[in-house]
Amino acid sequence: MGLKMKIELRYFTGTGNSWKVLETCNNVFNRKGHQSKILKIDLNEKQINADLIGFAFPVHGFGIPRIARQYLSALKKFDEGQKVFFILTSADSNGSGLSSKNLEIILKRKNGRLIYSDVIQMPNNWIPFTNILTMEENLSIIQSGIERSKHIAQDILNNKIRIYDYRKQPWFFKTISNFINIIFRNFGLSRMKSMFRVYDSCNGCGICAKACPTDSIKIVNGKPKWSKTCEQCMRCVHVCPRESIYQTMGGHTKTKNRYIEPDFKPLED
Repeated sequence: MGLKMKIELRYFTGTGNSWKVLETCNNVFNRKGHQSKILKIDLNEKQINADLIGFAFPVHGFGIPRIARQYLSALKKFDEGQKVFFILTSADSNGSGLSSKNLEIILKRKNGRLIYSDVIQMPNNWIPFTNILTMEENLSIIQSGIERSKHIAQDILNNKIRIYDYRKQPWFFKTISNFINIIFRNFGLSRMKSMFRVYDSCNGCGICAKACPTDSIKIVNGKPKWSKTCEQCMRCVHVCPRESIYQTMGGHTKTKNRYIEPDFKPLED
């Protein structure tokens, strides 16, 4: 890719992981003299025109986020042979096979010519049922993710083709992850939005509503209320200055760490 390219990058993120890896790629592309731009996905966007298009999404319930699927489905087909790449972020790359498969299929249906795909491990933000690492521990994971992102961007500029091999996962793991994803998409998302609660420490400041990437939170009678468009990205839990939000399904979060990627600005996203 010796010629200077116009590059368009799109992402969805909860606490900044997918933004970080794609922003790192964006910086590499621009430093090499290309015209690269990164934007959050917008459901009103129907067409992207560029020499190269890249996407970054987190893994949700072993699949891609519902809003990412909606966004990609609404896009017009690319010109035949349009070069595309994608990066998935996950706390455990072993659980990303189904999401990689789904995204590859969707992009091919849009006439995309997939030239690169990969999964990058980034810090866990799924606070129900799991513990969040300390920031010191997370910084080490983030740094590894940054280095991997730089490598990916340089590979792409060097015309290296690499497609993440989701087929290498054991058949039983594929079966389990597919089952969980079906439950998550068809039942979990609609049920889990009603499982959010707040402790008495909530003062109705509205930061959770302002930060929500899908505008799924409204302040009603001084307390947040979640709507059906909630993606379970957990940004609200991690951004709350009083750490007042939890889910009944996953138990209390008072003693758990919080995580927002240090360079990410959730109120500006």
